[in-house]
Amino acid sequence: MSTTVGDLLKDPLLGLEVAAGAVGLGRPILTPELNRPSLELTGFFDSFRSERIQVLGKGEVTYVGAHSGEPGLARYLARIFDDDVPCAIVTNGRPPPDLVTQRAEVVGIPVLMTRHSTTKLYKRLWEHLDAEFAQETTVHGVLLDIHDMGVLLLGDSAVGKSECALELIRRGFHLIADDVVSIKCLSDSVLMGRATELLPYHMEARGIGIIDIRLLFGVASVRPDKRITLAITLADWDKSRDYDRTGLNEDHIDILDVAVPHVTIPVRPGRNVGTLVEVAALNQKLKSLGVNTAQLMQAQILERTAPKAAARAQSPHD
Repeated sequence: MSTTVGDLLKDPLLGLEVAAGAVGLGRPILTPELNRPSLELTGFFDSFRSERIQVLGKGEVTYVGAHSGEPGLARYLARIFDDDVPCAIVTNGRPPPDLVTQRAEVVGIPVLMTRHSTTKLYKRLWEHLDAEFAQETTVHGVLLDIHDMGVLLLGDSAVGKSECALELIRRGFHLIADDVVSIKCLSDSVLMGRATELLPYHMEARGIGIIDIRLLFGVASVRPDKRITLAITLADWDKSRDYDRTGLNEDHIDILDVAVPHVTIPVRPGRNVGTLVEVAALNQKLKSLGVNTAQLMQAQILERTAPKAAARAQSPHD
């Protein structure tokens, strides 16, 4: 996946302006990695990564200004601004040195400016590019925000995922996506889910048809995206299967190599699946806060039975 230099200008958090080389705004950015060409300005290019965005902070700009009369610096800048470099960004609200803008105009490589400090730009630019280049997949399911938990409902078609979601939305919880959930892995561990661009916030209700959740329940009933913290599979009740009744056996599923807590809820007439899903979300929220009800129950049982077991072991045999 790639984005362009011009796309960076659309992000208001970056606060970027074009100082030179506007003709190259269509240049592609092929990696989220960044580079500060400090050593390269002195002529050391053994580790230079020309495919990265080049960030010129206070030190680099000061160095160029102090050594602008040296002939070697112009040669080094010519090597830094080669065909592979997507763009350069000057931080701290400083104007780019003349040598930089002159070279940028010659080769058509954009030089951008931002008022942000180098540290802040690094953070915001990394967040922007990490989302652009993150691994992505789609799953068939429904994603909801329940008590600030991103709950991904999975299961076979017609098992009742959309009906369960409608019940929860009616209670005041929020829809992120129905049917097709687009998932990106940010920072190698955070799964962010959102709807696809085609018909977001729409849902198929069998017997009724396609409905627009945002129009039916208001804009407060939807969210653009949510971190996935729990996956729940709805499955038809199987009498031959032994379902977990204590919660001690914790399960996970892997999405983009990230382990997500997972529970299976059997569905049959008479069960209030919406309530069970809400309780599962609350229970997982407790676990994330360090409270595991099943483990606490087990510890209490062991604490009460241990003295009796010890007494029986010490009593004389008949």
